[in-house]
Amino acid sequence: MKKKVLALVLSAAMLAGLLAGCGSSSSTNSTTGSTGNSETAAPAGDGGGGEDTASTGEVVKLKALIISHALTKDITDMKWVSEIEEKAGVEIEWEQIRADWETVKSTRFAAGDVPDLLFNATIDSDYTKYAGLFMDLTPYISEETTPNITAMFEEEPDTKTLATTMEGKIYGLPKFQGKWPSTNTVMFINKEWLDNVGKEVPTTYSELKDVLMAFKEQDANGNGDPGDEIPMDFNAGANNGWFNSAYSLTNLVGSLGIQLTNWGTDAYFAEDGQIKCYAVDERYKLFMKYVADLYANGLINTNAISNDYSAFQSLSRGNEKGDALVGCVFGWEETDKFGPTLYSQYVPVPALEYDIDCEPGTYDTRWRDDYTGLNMSGNRVCVSANCKNVEAAVRFIDCFYDPAVSVQGLFGGISDGCVEQTGDNSFKVLDPLDPDTDPGTWKWTSTMADNAPMYIRRDTEIEMAQDMTYALEERKIYDDVIAKASESDTYPQMFMKYSEEDQNTMALTQANINNIIDNYWSLWMTGESDIDADWDGYVKNVNDAGLPQILEIRQKAFDAYLGK
Repeated sequence: MKKKVLALVLSAAMLAGLLAGCGSSSSTNSTTGSTGNSETAAPAGDGGGGEDTASTGEVVKLKALIISHALTKDITDMKWVSEIEEKAGVEIEWEQIRADWETVKSTRFAAGDVPDLLFNATIDSDYTKYAGLFMDLTPYISEETTPNITAMFEEEPDTKTLATTMEGKIYGLPKFQGKWPSTNTVMFINKEWLDNVGKEVPTTYSELKDVLMAFKEQDANGNGDPGDEIPMDFNAGANNGWFNSAYSLTNLVGSLGIQLTNWGTDAYFAEDGQIKCYAVDERYKLFMKYVADLYANGLINTNAISNDYSAFQSLSRGNEKGDALVGCVFGWEETDKFGPTLYSQYVPVPALEYDIDCEPGTYDTRWRDDYTGLNMSGNRVCVSANCKNVEAAVRFIDCFYDPAVSVQGLFGGISDGCVEQTGDNSFKVLDPLDPDTDPGTWKWTSTMADNAPMYIRRDTEIEMAQDMTYALEERKIYDDVIAKASESDTYPQMFMKYSEEDQNTMALTQANINNIIDNYWSLWMTGESDIDADWDGYVKNVNDAGLPQILEIRQKAFDAYLGK
């Protein structure tokens, strides 16, 4: 997709803007000047850096690749992106890929086929696997040249830790969107069903089973059919999603004192500074016996193991008559999970206390802490080692981290009618221009959304759309429990740094471990295999597959992180 080129002759006011880059003002400083046909190429310069043309007024031509959501409109149609191109003095020729990037990435990278800028296209291991293909940006990051990125690194030091390799280099720049909640997961229950069966919101494992039994045995949804209710549902996901899905039943292991941190950690957690795997912990055995008991009593959706996310989501939205079908389930936010008709029936469930064959309070109840995973991500953008004008590329990148631009990157452009700037540092997310689209879908349709490079400061005031307002409110029930976790009980896998050798060892060994774990959990849940009879042999097999070696590698990285 070729973007219209910018005018060669820029006004004096525009030149002043170029001299300043994007600065760190919260004002958008939008410009919508006329466009023409400039063919000004970027000078080569020395060392791949090129001449910084901000002071000359020349427009630097760069090529960029962006991997976007399938719904996302053409980036060339996003006015806020055109505005920062103009402000940074660059003209970007965009290539936008919406699907199958992973199937072509290795071929392109192996051939050195990369443009000047890559947005949302790389992962940490790419920088070692394709050494020499990407630019170390460390020399280009300073208060003078990249004021917004520098401010992020200073004010949110974990973002710099996230971006920096073991060798102290920075290839991919991260994002920080500090307005997201502390957990990805809410456990919802249908309050109307509770009223219909004369029960209260459960607070313990025993109470949850009691409630689910009532949902099963009575006409909880009141439609005259006592057999169409599904007491509890979950999403197992794919690729060992039992542990890595945000909406798996494994969220409940927190009731046994196991502090989950983010998703996608293959059952690893930290406890008193030690890295452990709860898939071989005796507390996991207790959890699985409880789950097996629920399943044996017909309280868990029998199709949950095989259902994909679409089926999981659809079931929670009821039937054609508008009847709710699911009593208790995990989800992100009520309107997203249950739809515009049923969402008001559901309320959040607090973190449950484990009380099977013991008193409540025996275990230190926890809930999943996802703050870092929801608010930070690495590798939002990087630069090719063959870029001929790194200064211009980095100047353009820094614009994405401007306060106002960051809000537009996440929620949509001010000029595009998605966001209103209500003050120097305050914004309002507007209703979708398409009245048939919910705010979450509209965000992914109209802008780069969560894939954007951004730095949304903690003190930036944002009046959110309805879905995020609900999401933040729903999670207040978990605030006190999440706050209990200390640094030594929090395992932020995303900050761990590994050598290439350790990465390869973990990738191979973890696959073998996951094969063993995946062969058991569903058999135990469904009663096809007995956990008491299997447990010792199962643990031995997991250890023999290499778990101690992985724990040693992860412990080394965790110790280095704590001593950062």
